[in-house]
Amino acid sequence: MSIRNRLGRIARANRAERAARKQGPVDPVQAVEAAQAEQFRRLDQASRSVADLAANRRRVEILAQQASAERQQWDRQAEAAVAMGHDEGAREYLRRSIEAGKRLEGLAAQHRSIDEQVRRLEHDLVRLERQVQDSYVRFQALRADHGAAQAALQMREATAAAGRQAAGAESAALEAEREVRRLQARAAAYDEIAGADPDSAQVREAFDQLENEAAVRTQLDALKQRKGIERPGR
Repeated sequence: MSIRNRLGRIARANRAERAARKQGPVDPVQAVEAAQAEQFRRLDQASRSVADLAANRRRVEILAQQASAERQQWDRQAEAAVAMGHDEGAREYLRRSIEAGKRLEGLAAQHRSIDEQVRRLEHDLVRLERQVQDSYVRFQALRADHGAAQAALQMREATAAAGRQAAGAESAALEAEREVRRLQARAAAYDEIAGADPDSAQVREAFDQLENEAAVRTQLDALKQRKGIERPGR
């Protein structure tokens, strides 16, 4: 996993966790996302710890190199003093060489200890990165499954709602058809009596019947509405 990808995932996970803390977990996916954010944060902390320890190892290594170079320098000066017959100066150079050697031994031991820690932590870091990556892959699969399940549920809900609306539309269409037939029947009745004498008793009786029928239907509908009774077909 590259550093850029790691930082990007950490940033996204932190944003998701802040949103989850602000709003509160709504579903298990958000809880898993918060746990994923915690894993990325711990991985980042572990990476920084290993990097810091490796930097300390490098500093100790540089100090050890300096101590080794210093000891070699004192040894060369001691040899030169002996060649010139300056025993007192040679003894002083040798004492400084011994001190540098002791410092070098201490630094070498410290370097070995730090190096072992770095190698062990690097191994643990690789294992942790693998675990976090596996968890991330499982989380992405879980998110995809969760999204698919939500989409399927929404589709079923929309289908059920459309079915209910279709049933209501069918009922309204039947009612409209009955109203059309009633109006057509009234129009036919008017056409039937249109050729008759408008002042005849038959015509007046027909008009009275139509008016009475309309009045009865209106009052019946009003009565049913007061009683909470639906008309047939509604």
